[in-house]
Amino acid sequence: MNALDRTVAGLVPRLPRPVVGLVAKRYIAGETLDSALATARSLNAANMSVTMDVLGENIRHLDEAARTVQLYQEVVERIHSSGVVGNVSVKLTHFGLKLSRDRCAENLRTLATTAERAGMFIRIDMEDSSTTSDTLGIFEGVREVYPNVGVVIQAYLRRSENDVRELARTGARVRVCKGIYREPLDIAFHDPEEIRRSFLRLVEILLEGGSHVAIATHDEKLVEGAYRLLDRIGPSVQGRYEFQMLLGVREALRDEIVAKGHPLRVYVPFGEQWYAYSVRRLRENPAIAGHVFRALLGLK
Repeated sequence: MNALDRTVAGLVPRLPRPVVGLVAKRYIAGETLDSALATARSLNAANMSVTMDVLGENIRHLDEAARTVQLYQEVVERIHSSGVVGNVSVKLTHFGLKLSRDRCAENLRTLATTAERAGMFIRIDMEDSSTTSDTLGIFEGVREVYPNVGVVIQAYLRRSENDVRELARTGARVRVCKGIYREPLDIAFHDPEEIRRSFLRLVEILLEGGSHVAIATHDEKLVEGAYRLLDRIGPSVQGRYEFQMLLGVREALRDEIVAKGHPLRVYVPFGEQWYAYSVRRLRENPAIAGHVFRALLGLK
């Protein structure tokens, strides 16, 4: 990554929507459920499963949360009826977490009922650290009735090892990711190597504890480290893990993981709220932002 890439990445929020839209399709599956299902089918054909996410978070009114639940119910029903191999991921702030914890939990239970009837799994995404305790609390309460619900743990949070030990004790299904929100040093590791060590430690605890683990990373060092863990733990991990990657990110690495025979699921976001998500992806990937800028200017 060079200085131009970093500069362009910093300017991304000021770019016109049409410019951001030029690369949005790299990261999102369109604005409609039909377009997302088409993307899901193409990934299924390449031996990859999917998890579908309706873009949006931090709603302002509870009636928005109700509409979100209805849309997710439609997503679940369409995935099921179409034969797509997939499930759904949700953000609790999209379900009203910051407005009413009780209503948020009720909304999640409503969706979990629909998903249970369809034989489908729901993953609760983790957001910034202000929501971690509430997210885990709601997850634990809902999971008592709905075992088809799992959660995400972020490796860069200092609290995560304690959280994972408790989740492993209960046999929870957990996705481990690095974490992308900006957090203070007293809450989160900032050093990349510390984050990597934490990530692999969390995966190890969960695998050895008998949980199903989603290894969500685009970091080759972590992929290689996960391979070593899987080999060391042995046959007992079969059927209890999968790799996960974002749509449009590190596709060569994604294909390599699949070619080695490992199960892999692609996160497929879609919806009208594509702009904010695309800006975030570009800011997280300065090299891509710089590439787009050079392409617009006709530069190599």
